[in-house]
Amino acid sequence: MVSFILSCHAQTNQEIDNLISFAKAYGYVKYFHPSTEADQVDWGWFSVYGSAQVLECQNKEELLQTMQRIFEPIAPTVTFSLDKPATEHPIKVKPADDQDYLPVYWQHLGVSKDMNEGNPLYRSVRINSLQLTADDRNPVDENQDSKENGKNPTKEYTSAPPLFKGLPKETDLWTSQIGNGLWITMPLVLYSKGGQTYPKSRVDIEEFMSAGEETTATDASALSFRCGNLINAWNVFQHFYPYFDEMDIEWEKELNASLRRTYTGDLDGHMDDLKRLTSALKDNHVSVRSSESPYFAPPIDVAWIEQQLVITEVYDPTLDFKPGETIEQVNGTSPQQIYESLKPLTSAATQGWFDYIAPILMITGKLNTTLDITVAGKTVELRRKLNYYAQKDSIKSSQDGYRFLEDGIVYLNLDALPMDTINRLMPQLEKSRAIIADVRGYPNNNHDLINHLIAGKDSRKWMQVDHILYPDREKKVGYTDFGWSLEPKQPYLGDKKVIFITDGRAVSYAESYLGFIEGYQLATIVGQPSSGTNGNVNSFTLPGDYTISFTGMRVLKHDGSQLHGIGFLPDVYVERTVAGVRTGKDEFLEKAIEIAKQ
Repeated sequence: MVSFILSCHAQTNQEIDNLISFAKAYGYVKYFHPSTEADQVDWGWFSVYGSAQVLECQNKEELLQTMQRIFEPIAPTVTFSLDKPATEHPIKVKPADDQDYLPVYWQHLGVSKDMNEGNPLYRSVRINSLQLTADDRNPVDENQDSKENGKNPTKEYTSAPPLFKGLPKETDLWTSQIGNGLWITMPLVLYSKGGQTYPKSRVDIEEFMSAGEETTATDASALSFRCGNLINAWNVFQHFYPYFDEMDIEWEKELNASLRRTYTGDLDGHMDDLKRLTSALKDNHVSVRSSESPYFAPPIDVAWIEQQLVITEVYDPTLDFKPGETIEQVNGTSPQQIYESLKPLTSAATQGWFDYIAPILMITGKLNTTLDITVAGKTVELRRKLNYYAQKDSIKSSQDGYRFLEDGIVYLNLDALPMDTINRLMPQLEKSRAIIADVRGYPNNNHDLINHLIAGKDSRKWMQVDHILYPDREKKVGYTDFGWSLEPKQPYLGDKKVIFITDGRAVSYAESYLGFIEGYQLATIVGQPSSGTNGNVNSFTLPGDYTISFTGMRVLKHDGSQLHGIGFLPDVYVERTVAGVRTGKDEFLEKAIEIAKQ
């Protein structure tokens, strides 16, 4: 019996090692091998297909043969070996007669390869590969008369130009140990003529995929499908995530642990497997979603205050709940237990962001599902029938968003207030003695207010998109940096006493806002640290329709120091209390008013 258990354990270890070797080769070839065939493969399919193939290997020799067999059709110049390879590549990658051949290689500005559309800041291009001209990529073919002799116009191709300065050396070979006694070697530069890199694969890529699809798993009930998705996702971050150093992440260990978890998992646990993997990134923009929204809530809102789950809003007057009451159990479990169970499933850069998002996750779920909530010893069944975020947006849009307080103080809720309303308020703001601006949330596209607070032209660059030529984030060649380039506007409001309120809900755009407030010392900041994540979001979709989003660039504070995982720290700290919710007090606003009156 003991020998059988040891045998199973050894087999599992071998399979995990095989998968890790495949994972590393998969990312190297997908993102950095410039062959024509590699650029045509369906990488979502290949991650599942390849996982199934290597899971069957019993030893290193079988793994070597399998890796060479499955990669050769898509990357004919990639080789695998059981020993560290010699510096001389065994495959000829440059034709003897190289006339009219152009060097082809990958450049990534951030990454767009296999990403979802929607963010033009990020680009991935095989330099000097043939691409349709802009006009030919978007032809207007509806009018038959526009076609000569009833035929489509001739399509024109151009060589893809560089995104930035820098290219791998033509002699550069990427050599890396990808497993216990297994190595990969591949060129980073190939040569292309007429849209085809040299040498051409001996296997037609379409035929290769068609043959493989017949036996490739199509849902997460299969181990190979789950492993393929984890490998696909892991590689996006392995080569392009900008915050590994800042957050001290041991990413290869996360891959190993993730594959071991899914080895004994099933279809129902696959979403959690993806969440556990990506939670290690500590990025507030990370989310794992399926096509069905899980963010429907009962007609209440809650918050995590003083280590308790507290009701803050009651939207249904028939419910016998009051703001400030604490929830003792959710579906028979204490909120404190649920809070702890959410930590390994939630990507959070700071404690403040986790404390904001955790209570939302405690009460939300799929539409029309129910949950039992126990308050003051009484359990009530509630139905999730409100889209949580749509409900919050509806409340914001119904608010005035501003108040005229005593002593010439004006309060602006930037989470709700559109810029056109702020512009209408400019005469009153100009006459005011103090302005309190609230960014406990996500500003309503009103950052033009900053132009009225700065005294001079802004030229600071605080956002960076990496230039990537090499795998594993090695040999970084630079970045493109940019800022907002704001200019002062009249009336000038910077001569007022200005207070900004913030807390752990302030994320992304809100922290761009706060960067100017702190960087130019435009106001006193009151409250709690902001969430510590900023930058344009990137996203990709895995087989099975699992979509993962993440921060695709590096964003710093205006003085060049780290923002991610830290946030903007308040000048005056304030704690929210359960007693304050019960009595309708806003301790943050009260402190801001106190400072404004000083």
